[in-house]
Amino acid sequence: MTVHSFISDADVVAFAQAFLNNRRETFRKDNDICLTPANNSHAYFPALITCIAFADLLSGLYAGKLDGHGLNELKNYVSKFMNTADYDSDRLDILYECFRHKVAHLAQPYAVFDTYSKERFRNQPRRLITWTVTELVQTPAIEIVAEQKQIERAPTPWPVFYDHRVTVSVPTLAQDIEASIPGYLGHLRKDQVARDRFKNCMNHYFPR
Repeated sequence: MTVHSFISDADVVAFAQAFLNNRRETFRKDNDICLTPANNSHAYFPALITCIAFADLLSGLYAGKLDGHGLNELKNYVSKFMNTADYDSDRLDILYECFRHKVAHLAQPYAVFDTYSKERFRNQPRRLITWTVTELVQTPAIEIVAEQKQIERAPTPWPVFYDHRVTVSVPTLAQDIEASIPGYLGHLRKDQVARDRFKNCMNHYFPR
């Protein structure tokens, strides 16, 4: 079946299942490669950005647009198909602002993320957040805890202090993203608007 053969609602759902099965296989392969140790380490940030990108794809499909979507669309997707106790607004804000944007543009996050550097955090107490990205399975995938110390893991031009640490478990994040797919497909089967949005995305993904 190709995207051009959509005739019935069942065609849309069948293609969506095939499309996402294919994307899930690639997602697993890429993460497996990144998390296979080499020289006693792992490709943490390629794995993490792959997770975030796959979540962005799913949220874009749900929103009906593959361009111009972002954190708000991700939050909408998470609120419908993922555990909001593990992925609350603050965790998603940190995932996007501390990790997604910095890894995409700078290869890795700042040594310490100052929440006051972003408008969305300024109604909260200021936090200086350092990070750990791990290949170990832990729940929740994103955990933010108070921890007051000085950066020691890398050279710094002057003493750099932080008061919180965010830890991201790549395998748990990957598993949770994958676990959301059946819920999205179930919604697609029942909801005409969702099917129309998916078709709109496919028209951009596979231009005629």
